[in-house]
Amino acid sequence: MQPLTQLSPIGPPARGGPTDPSHDRELRRGIIHTAVSRPLALSLVVAFVGVIYGVPIGQAVRDKKNGDDSVLPELFRRPPTRENLKRFEEDLEKSSFAKEAVQPRVQLALTRLGAGNKNAVIGRQGWLYYAPGVMSVAGPGFLDPDAQLLRARAAADAGEPPPHPDPRPAVLGFHQALARRGIRLVLFPVPDKAALQPAQLHGRGGEEVASNADQARFLAEMRAAGVLVFDPTPSRLFPGEPPRYLIQDTHWTPRWMEAVAAQLAAFVRVSAQVSPAPARLARKAVPLPVQRLGDIVDMLTLFEDQTLFQPQTVTIRQVQDGAGQPWEPWTGADVLLLGDSFANIYTSESMGWGTAAGLAPHLALALGAEVDVIAEIGGGASGARKRLSEALAGGEDRLAGKRVVIWEFTSRELTVGDWKPYDYEVKK
Repeated sequence: MQPLTQLSPIGPPARGGPTDPSHDRELRRGIIHTAVSRPLALSLVVAFVGVIYGVPIGQAVRDKKNGDDSVLPELFRRPPTRENLKRFEEDLEKSSFAKEAVQPRVQLALTRLGAGNKNAVIGRQGWLYYAPGVMSVAGPGFLDPDAQLLRARAAADAGEPPPHPDPRPAVLGFHQALARRGIRLVLFPVPDKAALQPAQLHGRGGEEVASNADQARFLAEMRAAGVLVFDPTPSRLFPGEPPRYLIQDTHWTPRWMEAVAAQLAAFVRVSAQVSPAPARLARKAVPLPVQRLGDIVDMLTLFEDQTLFQPQTVTIRQVQDGAGQPWEPWTGADVLLLGDSFANIYTSESMGWGTAAGLAPHLALALGAEVDVIAEIGGGASGARKRLSEALAGGEDRLAGKRVVIWEFTSRELTVGDWKPYDYEVKK
């Protein structure tokens, strides 16, 4: 029989190995041992300090050389309140040469990889989408109390005034104010690009039209309260049909806009009994080509000479009178159109898509009647109503003689808009 080999007694493991129990105790105390040589540590400190001080010093030198006023002294001229600090950060960001040099290059690289930014979503085959619009379709219902509470908290954290996330009080209050003057309100939400061009966004087509979870409920409540609702959303989507939206812009194509204007005119004629204008207002539509990159390309903040995106050319139809003069609104009209950039595109020269060819002129053409307009680019849910309220408060009665007010807004505003209430009484 072979003798048994004597085993060494079991003792504590050698210190310093990966199983050393002292490691756990040190980690719990936040102690992490590293091996960094003194030259490496010095190099890292020098690089860090160089970046921290080099950018503002370089900015100051550049501003001095170009004769520009530096924004840095403003930091010490105002009390350090949240509002002033936020304004300083915004001014600093706008004037930063480092941002101007780095951001477009980084964004171009990210865009090539299919990544956008907080405003732009990269779709398929060159299509671009507005990020808040995508989230309004795919996100939670805008009438959900929890979602509204989150918006209120986000505003508070950003130091902004409390928002009005529920659109119902603003809509019903406006409806009641108009009804007291015998004016009908037509609510006109424009569906988002993500809802009507889904295949170009994610590649998954289908006939069903997506919308926010609470939009149908909201529109049903408005109809039940007596508000006229004009919803141009198609009942189904079909493969191969012409696009309803511009490829690199947040707005609709001229073709679909004109079709919607004709449908809106028919709706208003029946619902509000608006009569055609006298024959002296004979008008015609003249086709004109226009081209532009699109506002979502602008949101990507690329270099102006970028070649990744090319301008899109479309044909608008400019509405003219018999003498060939472009259409203009008339304050004495029976119809008042309140709107945002969807009412301004193809009409406002500042948007870069032509003039006198947008929703209002084509609504007037289809109605055979004059149309008054208050439209605010970027006004969201409140811009046009605010201008109307201010005019009335100033003694200018923009509602005099009106029989119908059409309130156009993008449907994403139901999710992200600030639905402020306003007063609509004329102040003498």
